[in-house]
Amino acid sequence: MHHAIFERELVHLERVIALAQQKPFPPTYWRDRVKHLEDSPQAPLYRKRIARLASLLSELTG
Repeated sequence: MHHAIFERELVHLERVIALAQQKPFPPTYWRDRVKHLEDSPQAPLYRKRIARLASLLSELTG
């Protein structure tokens, strides 16, 4: 994934996951999106941000 696309995806997820309880998408949808980022070659550069997203999702699902 190109760096700019990866960054946009990460910023988008950071914004919407904070509001995920209010949206029509189940937590599994967001988990899959974060997992896709974790599996990307760029992931090491964004390790902390991705981990924070995963943590927020864990809080949503209890």
